[in-house]
Amino acid sequence: MEYNIFFNNFKGAIIPHAGNEYAGAARKLIFKNLIENDKKIEYIIYLAALHNTHNSNEKVFVLKYDNDFYKFFNNNKNNYIIDKNLFTDGAINEHSFIWVEPELKKYFKYAKILVLCPTPLSNLKSLANDIIDYIYYNSNINKKILLFATTDLTHYGSRFNNLSLLNFPQQLNKWKREETLICNLLDNNLNNNDLNNNIMCGPYAIITFIYISKFFNWNSRVIDYYDSSNYNKNLIDKYRIHFNKEQEFVSYISIIYGTFSKNNSLLPIDIIMAIGLIKSIIEAKLLNYNDDIYLPKWNKFNFMNNGIFISTELNNSINSCYGNFQIDNNNTNSLIKITNSSKNCLNDSINRWNNPITLNNLNYHTFKIEILEDNKMWKTFLSREATTKFIFDGCHGMFLSLYNGNSATFLPIVAKDNIDIWDTNKYMNLLTLKAGGHIDDWKNDNSKMSIYKTIIFKYYNNQLLCI
Repeated sequence: MEYNIFFNNFKGAIIPHAGNEYAGAARKLIFKNLIENDKKIEYIIYLAALHNTHNSNEKVFVLKYDNDFYKFFNNNKNNYIIDKNLFTDGAINEHSFIWVEPELKKYFKYAKILVLCPTPLSNLKSLANDIIDYIYYNSNINKKILLFATTDLTHYGSRFNNLSLLNFPQQLNKWKREETLICNLLDNNLNNNDLNNNIMCGPYAIITFIYISKFFNWNSRVIDYYDSSNYNKNLIDKYRIHFNKEQEFVSYISIIYGTFSKNNSLLPIDIIMAIGLIKSIIEAKLLNYNDDIYLPKWNKFNFMNNGIFISTELNNSINSCYGNFQIDNNNTNSLIKITNSSKNCLNDSINRWNNPITLNNLNYHTFKIEILEDNKMWKTFLSREATTKFIFDGCHGMFLSLYNGNSATFLPIVAKDNIDIWDTNKYMNLLTLKAGGHIDDWKNDNSKMSIYKTIIFKYYNNQLLCI
């Protein structure tokens, strides 16, 4: 879950622009993780959204500038309008910069900032080329420029007069509505559908940014994604689907761009959304809501095939645990495993653990995702060699395949909880019985064991823990 590999090669970001109370956390997650040299950056170009586009007349409004920028951008080619007397009311009062400006001044104390506001009639490719030239110009004198563009995504609710825009549950429908746009932003590849669906406010800043990112072949990662109806909820409820009928919100996303390599490693946003999904699926079953619930296709669990086990705890006691292994000849991605396992947790809490999950106690549960290492990393031996090959240290799990086709697993937690009570022989005896075999079947010459490790992500006490 380290950000370093991304922020060491950071070039810019798409950020939301709502006020600090609502969207500040999404911006702070970027600003606070910057390396020290970037916090001391000398130049920032900020592409603002224009919410009032009347009387734009092919202008690129310059909302803020320093003389260092003026010399370069004061040309007639792109009709840069610097004289404040020529601003439309929509540009001079543009909140997409005013609300973010104090944060830029706080986190970038040494930066000179140029704020450009393109319009529907601006020549965006030409504007992007000017910015590219300026980046090259400064790189030639060993100066780095950070580039930011801003947009908020779906606006929904009675305040926006569009209650028919999203189906219930609205967060899920919002994820579905926005996921293709987000994937395209990540791929530097916007299309007409992205621009015609009225998902982004002030899309011209984003189009310009993507032209630039595509030119430099920047890669990208989603860092944060939530909406204004959940901004002040606890960590798990901020990033999940809710089932209350009356909702109103604006959707926010932060995406970082840079010269880092493409990487499908999990980041906190991927994990906490997945844990939120578990809670959402369980709640949906409790409410007898049957629609398919899944994470957006840009979430990195979609790019994994590892085995997954889902578990819940109530009052520090496990009351459900269900999982799916990675199977070579019939595999599904890890997100489907999360979804399928979560659907079984409710019945598992009733039938196996006799400690049911209910609507009344749902908020008091601890939720856990345990990810098994890729099965290519598993070590397989004859199970009769367990006393010499299995390390009984609480860090390893075992998948036991008996000679007759029966199988079972003990996750690493089983050894961890019994490390001072069992020895390897008792561990193997009990695992064999769990598999439905006779107690000594693990000693058969045709029985095998596969040893693996796992990583656990746990939501507990409003914290995301990695174990």
